[in-house]
Amino acid sequence: MAGNPNYDTALLTMTLEKFLSKSPADTLFEDLALYDWLNSKKAIKRRVDGGIKMLEPLMYGANSTFMSYSGYDLLDVSPQEGFTNAEFTLKMYNISVSISGQEELLNSGEAQMLDLLEAKWDQARMSFRDGLNQDFFLDGSGNNSKEVTGLALMIDSTGTYGNIVRSSNSWWAAQETAVAGPLTIDGSSGMRRIYNDCSLGKGTMAPDGILTTQAVFEGYEGLMAPYLRYTTGSEANASFEHDNLKYRKATMFWDHDCQSGVMYFLQSKVMKLRMRRDMQVVPFVVPHNQDAKIGHVRSMLELTCNNCRHLGKLTGLSNA
Repeated sequence: MAGNPNYDTALLTMTLEKFLSKSPADTLFEDLALYDWLNSKKAIKRRVDGGIKMLEPLMYGANSTFMSYSGYDLLDVSPQEGFTNAEFTLKMYNISVSISGQEELLNSGEAQMLDLLEAKWDQARMSFRDGLNQDFFLDGSGNNSKEVTGLALMIDSTGTYGNIVRSSNSWWAAQETAVAGPLTIDGSSGMRRIYNDCSLGKGTMAPDGILTTQAVFEGYEGLMAPYLRYTTGSEANASFEHDNLKYRKATMFWDHDCQSGVMYFLQSKVMKLRMRRDMQVVPFVVPHNQDAKIGHVRSMLELTCNNCRHLGKLTGLSNA
């Protein structure tokens, strides 16, 4: 690829942008089970406005002025509290794409160079997806708390989440049951009980997603074999095309990064994946001390929740 190095660098940048041009986030995040499910439920909020901090408004108490009365009874006009905010910080993610001078010489010609860039982009895209998917299941404390706050902390009965301490705010705790045995439907540690606990008696807020491991998914499949009902992606949701199972109103699916022995009960109305912007391509540059061109692709995002009581998990499942 001979000639003007500025032209070559611009061409690489434009080509990388072209790879992302159709649907930037979906291009990078597709085939992630949790992302696909959230996307199918329209629970991904792109281009979040504001700074790096986000406030999620919460209502934790009822209005106590409700009363019956007659005639000239005095009405209760007491000032009401019961509102607060959960605080979340958008997390930055970046992956670099580099091409050395030697690789340029070995791939001379525009077509060969673009083929090389496409191969490197495919590698970066898969690596970005794998790393982010792992973080989706963690508690956000890794790399000095620079990672997405994943399901491990969002769906938990203890700890500090959204800058709210659960030990002194029980309304902010998720439902959690330690099973220490095989998956069951009935009983105090079965799926039925925690599903109902997450519903809080309100059918419209029952779990609509169940995410677990392959082993537990297959355990449920075997347990319910005579009664199984499968679901597939609809035309309106072409990205969520896995063959999934149903439990009551919830679609059940699995992910290889889910923690061993865990089954998460999700509710898309209270969960969001918030993104400051779609993917950003940082133009290729030539370092002053390397024979190479380096570009970057980055995003800013965070998983958030505004009502943890409608989420839950079973832990210690022994299905193998």
